[in-house]
Formats: sequence, structure tokens, C-alpha cells
Amino acid sequence: GRADFWSSCRRRCAQSLPRLPSVATTQGTRPMSTAMLTLKPTATVSHGSKSAFAAGNLTAKFQKMAMTTPSPVARVNTTVENIHGKSGRKCMLTGKKANNGYTVSFSHIRNKKLQGANLQYKRVYWPEQQRYIRLRISTNALKTINKVGLEKMAERAGLDLMSLAYTDADPKRREWLVENGAAPAKKNKRAPTGPKKLFVPKWKQERMAKKGQDVAAETKKFAERWGMQTA
Repeated sequence: GRADFWSSCRRRCAQSLPRLPSVATTQGTRPMSTAMLTLKPTATVSHGSKSAFAAGNLTAKFQKMAMTTPSPVARVNTTVENIHGKSGRKCMLTGKKANNGYTVSFSHIRNKKLQGANLQYKRVYWPEQQRYIRLRISTNALKTINKVGLEKMAERAGLDLMSLAYTDADPKRREWLVENGAAPAKKNKRAPTGPKKLFVPKWKQERMAKKGQDVAAETKKFAERWGMQTA
């Protein structure tokens, strides 16, 4: 039963497989094995100076690809010299900024935390130019200014002190202010140059009509109060 079943399976498999060509030998004919088959190369590879790459016979597209080099990516300069200490929560003189740390609980659970620098807005005196400059610096930098000096620290940090807003503390300026009474007022560029056109809002017109007031007299009074031009 079982042996006959397997023998019939082998016979069917043998019939379904393709037959290999036979080779004549001295002992008779036998099927040719796959090891005896030899394949010829479909393409020939040239070596040395005979190759197209060495001879320089490249296509125009390949030459363009070889000549074009990728442009370098522009890197953003984020140094203290470039940002002048004005960007972010950072000391303008020492460059001190926040540190990455953790808060550790009693059960050793860690949570991320920023340990910020002690930054303060300080009005610092610049003795060389006799002026006050407003800086955002750390408390550590306050002590260093007294030892090293403001100009030397600004030079190390690449900070241009002349570009910052200041309050003049020159004694000659104080004398001039005493003689002239007050500092010269800065002109307002947005202030209107000529007289304003007459404009009476609706709420004013309704109020005048409700109270029964003289419209011409009230309009003239309103125009004089707000500096408007009357016809």
C-alpha cells in the first residue's frame, strides 16, 4: 500500500521533469549534467587605455554630472561675535546660558529641568566714553567687570558697545543742560505739518441736535480746541 503509493509519486515526478540532452561516450549515452554547460560572456569589458572612460569618450550628460559639484550648505553663524549677545537668555559679556539638569525626587524619579543663569538687566557705566549702557548680564559678570573692565570684556565677547543705546553722563553735557535749560527735544516725524481738516464726529452732532445748541458756534469751539481748520 504505502510503498506502491510512493513509487507512483516518484514515477510521476520523473515524467514531469524535462529531459537533458544525452552525450555520446565510449560507455554509451548518458544525460548531460549542468556542470558540463559552459556560458559565453554576453559583454566584453575593455581594460587599460582602450576603455571609453580612460580615452575620455564620455557622454555630455555624464560630463556635466562630473563637472557640477554640490554647492556647500550655508551654515548659520551663531557665535557670540555674530549675535552680539542680544539673542536668547544669554549673558552679553560672558555668554553664560541655561544648563540641562534634572529634578530628582525621593523615589529617584528624574524630570528634565533647565537650570537658568542668573541674568539681570543692569545699567553699567562706561568710563572711557562717559556714558551709561543697559546690558543683560549675569551676576558673575558683574564681579568680573570690576576686576577686568567693561571694554576688555566686551572685546573678548565680540560686543560692539557703541551700537547699544546709552545715557550720556559727560560733565560737559551737564553744564550745557544747565545753561540751555533742558535737553533738545527730538522731532516727531509722524506729527502733522499743517492744520487738520474739520471733522465733527456723529456723536457730537447728535448731542448738539439733542440739546438744541448753536451748531456753528459749537463747531467753531470744537475746531479751536482740537486745532482744526474752519472754513
